[in-house]
Amino acid sequence: MPSLSDVRVLHQAHPVAFDVLMAVALMPIVVLVPDSGRADASPLSGAAAVVAILTCAGLAFRRRHPTAVLVGTVGGAAVVILLDGGPSTISFVPFVALYSFAAASGWIATVLGFAGSVLGVGTAVALATTPWPPDPQAFQHVSSFAVAAAVGMTVRARRAYVEAVEERAERAERTREQEAARRVAEERLRIARELHDVIAHRVAIVNVQASVARHLVLADPPAALTAIEHVRDAGRAILDELGDVLNVLRQQDEEVDPHSPAPGLDQIQPLIASFQAAGMSIRQSVSGSPRAIAGGADLVAYRVLQEALTNAHKHGTGPATMSICYESTGVELEVTNPVGDREADDHSAGAGFGLIGMRERVAAVGGQMVAGHGPSGRFEVSVRLPDREGVHT
Repeated sequence: MPSLSDVRVLHQAHPVAFDVLMAVALMPIVVLVPDSGRADASPLSGAAAVVAILTCAGLAFRRRHPTAVLVGTVGGAAVVILLDGGPSTISFVPFVALYSFAAASGWIATVLGFAGSVLGVGTAVALATTPWPPDPQAFQHVSSFAVAAAVGMTVRARRAYVEAVEERAERAERTREQEAARRVAEERLRIARELHDVIAHRVAIVNVQASVARHLVLADPPAALTAIEHVRDAGRAILDELGDVLNVLRQQDEEVDPHSPAPGLDQIQPLIASFQAAGMSIRQSVSGSPRAIAGGADLVAYRVLQEALTNAHKHGTGPATMSICYESTGVELEVTNPVGDREADDHSAGAGFGLIGMRERVAAVGGQMVAGHGPSGRFEVSVRLPDREGVHT
């Protein structure tokens, strides 16, 4: 014997077939089983039986045309009651139709459908028995029709709730996917910036020193050997710093060196020394009380100076000037270098992506940056970074 869950599965998988089976199953019931409130327990016959069968058949369309089915079943039930001369089990058919109508309509339409069903069936019972005063049997269907309408409205509300929950879940899933894609894009951009900052100035040093070694390899072998040593040191530094950056791409179960902090202003002297070893002249000045800048600005300050000095090394025509000014609410950085006309154009073109990366980094920590050609043929990079810890103190 099929269980309730089997019936529910059949109902969900084949709703039209389920409605047809229900309509066919009701036909012998309404024709052969008389109403319990009647004195004569005789089945329907003749025209009443035909109308009852047609009325039951209308339930096969209750999902596709709930309004038409409700009107048809109420009318058919009224005709059967009038032809049979009293209450009949045919009233169960508009009961089912009213449930389907309520499940597919709003509460106002449901109230109107309930009132029409009670009025149609109740009037037919009253006319078939004693029109006035109405027989109490004319009102026996009020409570059953009210239950059908209430159950239908409850089912409709539940369906709407389930659909809303599913829609929210789908929207949340889409939002999670979009957020994940956004985070991936941001991480890729961050890694690209780090790779540019790490590699650019080291590769510039390698290029310069390789050119020096090429010119001195025959004329001054010891000097050429020194230049090659600088190339080797710069290459080793590239590998080390590149490894630190790519640590972020490791899997969770892979070991990451916890003793590799991000560079900051406290490591600016080794950076300057690497440029000076490559033959670059840098005049530097530091004012205020040196300290680490909070809020991620310390790494940004290091990367800004690294990129600015790299551009000065590649495109400058003389000594570069670097200044760091520590203030109570932040730090100001400035790098300037002389450039000729041709070098100025090369500076603007070659440092384009570097300048864009610097601006994005500075903006990310709430700082300000100005870069461009200043007076006396010098290219200037000026940056101000806030110290969030210093602002609160």
